[in-house]
Amino acid sequence: MQAIEDSALKEPNGGLLWAFRFNGTHPPTALQGLPNVEDLASSEVWYWLHFASSHEQARHLIRDLPHLPDDAKDSLIDQDGGLRLDVDGDTVYGAIADFERDLSGRTRDTAKLSFALNSRIFISMRRHALYSTDRVRRHLERGHIPASPIDLLEMIFSHFAHAAARELSDLSETLDDIEDRVLQPEVNDDRVRLAPVRRMSARLHRDMFAIRNSFARFEKLQLSLPADFDDVAIRLTRELEALDHDAVLVQDRARLLQDEMAAKTNAAINDNLRILSVLTALLLPPTLIAGIFGMNVKDLPFVETPGGFWYVIVMCVLSSFFAYRLMKKLDIT
Repeated sequence: MQAIEDSALKEPNGGLLWAFRFNGTHPPTALQGLPNVEDLASSEVWYWLHFASSHEQARHLIRDLPHLPDDAKDSLIDQDGGLRLDVDGDTVYGAIADFERDLSGRTRDTAKLSFALNSRIFISMRRHALYSTDRVRRHLERGHIPASPIDLLEMIFSHFAHAAARELSDLSETLDDIEDRVLQPEVNDDRVRLAPVRRMSARLHRDMFAIRNSFARFEKLQLSLPADFDDVAIRLTRELEALDHDAVLVQDRARLLQDEMAAKTNAAINDNLRILSVLTALLLPPTLIAGIFGMNVKDLPFVETPGGFWYVIVMCVLSSFFAYRLMKKLDIT
């Protein structure tokens, strides 16, 4: 079976990154280009076409595809909208989240995968190279056979959910390490490490919440969903709820740790300010005395007195001592 690689170093042909044809229980076949209109109309086979939105020709190819409503085509072409799911007759379309991919593998950045599917075709479009779609493509090359376009959507989302679960587990381990350092007696400022954790958990929570809202809207409006999509929606909703719960827990833990670090830092600052305030109060009387005896005026005491300097030093020490006793009595120190 011939494979079409999605590589950042390879220029896609006309925006089509890869195309697969599925025929029942036969292994999927990788195509070199778009199938013709007659093949798309066949009820015996279905296709997966994956496009790059950076190519203007891909937009024209999607506009010319049959068996897709205009709203679904607009959703595929619009790469600036949010995550959502919609239904138009037997077509499910919208956008789900996925992790971006570079030459070394999955990154920690998320991006959007736009898609539209019905019983004959699964169309997907992305702006950046994505992790889950590439993983599914590799499974197809090894002979994995999804039963339908809806099954293919579930495969893609399951790979994203698995990667998101690993990411949340890594974030939780990072929080464990930060928590151990925060609970130590000394002050450890790990806000630089904590910021990416909060940002990533908040991003994952937003992505999960957006798709969950779409499923909730389907149920609220009592929309008629395509065949077999009800069961898939239930399974995806359960995965979303579990992942969203974990993302919220990580987010809450990060927020509590940030508050704990801020409180610990503020306490240390307050202790330092208290020490500086006590030192200032102790040095204020000697400074005043030294300033007075530093004035170049007549009738200044001890100017002609032998040992006058030492008298002034004793006065400075005694003034600090009485200031300290006064602060102890007022419970300031």
